[in-house]
Amino acid sequence: MSDIKPVELTGNFGFGTMSMTWKPVPPPTEQSLESLRFITSHKEFGTNLLNGGEFYGPNDINLKLLKEFVDSNSDEVNQKLIISIKGAIDMTTFSPNGSKEFITKSIENIISYFPSDKSKRPKLIFEIARVDHKVPYEETIGYIAEFVKAGKIDGISLSEVGIESIKKAEAAFPISCVEIELSLLALDIFENGILEEVSKHNIPIIAYSPLCRGVLTDSAAESADFLKDIPQGDMRHHFEKFYPENFQQNIKRVHALYKFAHEVKHTSLESLSLSWFVKISGLKEYRGVKNITKILAIPSGSTKAKIESNFGSIVELSDEDLAAIDKIIDENPVVGGRYNKQAAAHLNG
Repeated sequence: MSDIKPVELTGNFGFGTMSMTWKPVPPPTEQSLESLRFITSHKEFGTNLLNGGEFYGPNDINLKLLKEFVDSNSDEVNQKLIISIKGAIDMTTFSPNGSKEFITKSIENIISYFPSDKSKRPKLIFEIARVDHKVPYEETIGYIAEFVKAGKIDGISLSEVGIESIKKAEAAFPISCVEIELSLLALDIFENGILEEVSKHNIPIIAYSPLCRGVLTDSAAESADFLKDIPQGDMRHHFEKFYPENFQQNIKRVHALYKFAHEVKHTSLESLSLSWFVKISGLKEYRGVKNITKILAIPSGSTKAKIESNFGSIVELSDEDLAAIDKIIDENPVVGGRYNKQAAAHLNG
């Protein structure tokens, strides 16, 4: 085992950048840059962790955005930042490729967008998106580890891994974090043993889609036409939770949480949903899992107004509040998987 330490993640939240570039019509670059500066510099709810993807849009558009952001910062600001970037996806098949050749190609492409001088750039964490079952996972982790040992990147993250892959990765090299979907509408990792396993190894969870792709928001709860308003070509149309027959059931939990947020906690649904992460992170026990590891949600937001809507009304939740939220969860079961059957083949690998 290497004596290299995992990258230490601090704070309560990270920030996802997928919505800034992986859209049919991405927001203006200057608007996204303004949002990144806002979220990383805000004194109350700012974060030093950004999450991106080599494949988050065509022609490395996400990497180009992050490069422009880093280049606009002082060395002092960049030294405080951590950027985790998913890669090693074969875009011809949209499946992971964990071979040495593909890992090398992906990491070298990613690091080409950032200063080679470590004193001038953020800490970089590389994350193979999903598990490639054609290559032993410990070998894939070993290929990535060579770049950490050489100082070209600073850490390794896992993505949508199952229990056995977590064990193999942790045995091969120190792991900085695991990225997986988690929200008040997606509690799978509490039920399938994954949260228990990462907690045993004290590996932080990076929770993507913490607002369940926009459903855990006031605007969704208040809209009678949320599904109809999702643009054509939006990936949510392909996810089981959003199938019309399932959504009718799932929106019941959303409405119940909305009522609790406004009538009891006097905050927005999005802020309640994010406050829940702060409450459960590090708990001694919750929903059958003991000694829960650190959990950082990574909501997105392409405008300052959206960021303030998400982060501006975080509240402290009591044990009684958590019990009330659990009651809502248990009384309003969710129907449908996180993705569809085809995409589900790459989950919990």
